[in-house]
Amino acid sequence: VEFLYCDLASMKSIRQFVQQFRAKNCPLHVLVNNAGVMLVPERKTEDGFEEHFGLNYLGHFLLTNLLLDALKQSGTHSHNARIITVSSATHYVGKLHLNDLQSRCSYSPHGAYAQSKLALVLFTYRLQHLLTANRSHVTANVVDPGVVNTELYKHVFWVVKLVKWMTAWLFFK
Repeated sequence: VEFLYCDLASMKSIRQFVQQFRAKNCPLHVLVNNAGVMLVPERKTEDGFEEHFGLNYLGHFLLTNLLLDALKQSGTHSHNARIITVSSATHYVGKLHLNDLQSRCSYSPHGAYAQSKLALVLFTYRLQHLLTANRSHVTANVVDPGVVNTELYKHVFWVVKLVKWMTAWLFFK
């Protein structure tokens, strides 16, 4: 196992990671986009993007697009390469504010999170459409893991934390 560092909140870090990965000349059969933040207070990435949108969406978008050639080269007729993007059912309540993708007008952690997850779903659907149209041996899938007991909940209201603590063993994966 070899570790290569990549901070999805930094466009520079993503580009450096891809450069290091390409230098290894390894095939890439599976890309799992599963980094993210949830309900964080209003803050920005080092590139100046609202953090939910920058890390949850733009980071995955850039990484996927920079690695797409490697995935295409690795996929075969009998074994497609795969892109698996983890989203959330929260995308159902999300709205893309095309005139305010950075949530500058009125920041809501819930709204920003839902928008970033909706953007991931729409990106994955469009990517799969393009891959199919080009007869590429790569599939793009987006999944909702359900409610998982992770550190993503550290920014929720204390009452929600208490309920989570009391019920996580029963309801959370």
